[in-house]
Parts: sequence; C-alpha cells; structure tokens
Amino acid sequence: MKISAWLRCLLALTMTIAPTNVATALERPASGQRGFWCDTSTGVPLTLYQNAAGQVETWIIWRSEIFTNHSYTPLFRCQEVSQHFETQRQAGKLALITTGIHNDMVIVCAAGANGACDGILFTVNDPARVVEIVSQLLALREGLPNTPPLEL
Repeated sequence: MKISAWLRCLLALTMTIAPTNVATALERPASGQRGFWCDTSTGVPLTLYQNAAGQVETWIIWRSEIFTNHSYTPLFRCQEVSQHFETQRQAGKLALITTGIHNDMVIVCAAGANGACDGILFTVNDPARVVEIVSQLLALREGLPNTPPLEL
C-alpha cells in the first residue's frame, strides 16, 4: 500500500507530538499513579479508581442492561465511562460534578468554573435518582468512609 508523502509527514508529526504516557481507562495505573479504569476480573464490569496512596476504590458497579438495546452493554458503558472519568481527572475537571440534559437524556457531567456541564461522564437511566447519584459521586470523590459504590 502506498502512502502519500504528506500523509507520512502527518503521521510522523502526530506520533512526535502525541503523548506516550497517557494512561487509558482500560488498565490499572502503574504503582504510585492515580487513575480510573474498567476492571472485569470479577465477572461484573467495575469502574475502579486508584488513589494517591495506591488504594483501589470501587466507584461504579455496572449491572443495568437498560441501554443494551442501543449496544451500550454494561461492559461497554464501563469502558466508556471509566475513560470519561479518567479524561476529566487528567484535565483537573472533577472538582465540580453536576447534571444536565443531552439528547433529551439526563446526564452527569464534570462542570467548568461557571457550573455548566463541561464533560459528559455518563447518562442516567433513572432521572429520579440523579440527586442521589451525584451525592454519592461527591462522597466517593471526597473519600468519605463507608460510601458504597454506585450501581448503574
């Protein structure tokens, strides 16, 4: 397969400037590193967080099949949402968590300084639980003891 000279140049430039140490949410962060990832070792997809002390915290247990008819299986949601959390964490945007509406669906999102949604974290399947969900996320973020993980 022939690759044009401009495409080779573009690929080389992309590889040069692309960060190589950015963790994805598909694997556990290295020892001493913080981060979110999706774990399936228990058979149930889990969004986990490794804190600065190296302790692993379960943030979300993915059980709901409600979005499966749209190809959003619990595993897919775990992978996508864990990546969203990690992206927002790396950008320093998990200080504020709020709710909003996107495509007529209630969402939980990271918020900018003005309080508006600035990065979708996930869609809520039961809008009546959104206040409970955000409260629980804030408790998890603060490391409050005895805070159970979300079950979504």
